[in-house]
Amino acid sequence: MMVSVGGAMAMLLCGAANAAGALAVNDGYDWTMRVNDEERTQSAILAYEVDGTDDQPLNFTCEEGGDRVFAGISGGAPDLTAIELASGDQRVRLTGTTDADELPTFTAQEMPATSPLFRAFATNGWLRMTADGVVTDMAATPGGKQAIARFAAFCAG
Repeated sequence: MMVSVGGAMAMLLCGAANAAGALAVNDGYDWTMRVNDEERTQSAILAYEVDGTDDQPLNFTCEEGGDRVFAGISGGAPDLTAIELASGDQRVRLTGTTDADELPTFTAQEMPATSPLFRAFATNGWLRMTADGVVTDMAATPGGKQAIARFAAFCAG
């Protein structure tokens, strides 16, 4: 009986995460994109944040057309060494390092902007992150979905 209940719960949770509109938008949060064109090569950041605050559970950075995306977390656990990201049926585990000088800042290894996970994220408009045992669901508004698609195209080239 426990296997059936556990299996049913897992299917229910995975089913909710696989549906494009299953994750609710968190009040005040959305995905936003900013381009930095002050350098020789343009770079961009895509952040899940509350506008006008430092509340940003996750961000991605890339250089235009470089097909390399880096995930980052500011203010997380000082000993964080990996995060897991999921969107739809795509999942990835990214290892990285945390610089804990003043504010702990985690930077993950690179992942291609054309990777199955990032393509699923751009299509679905949501991402589930597990970091230090904490699960954070990050769903986009319609404007946030546009920002995700623009960022994915900018990074992939």
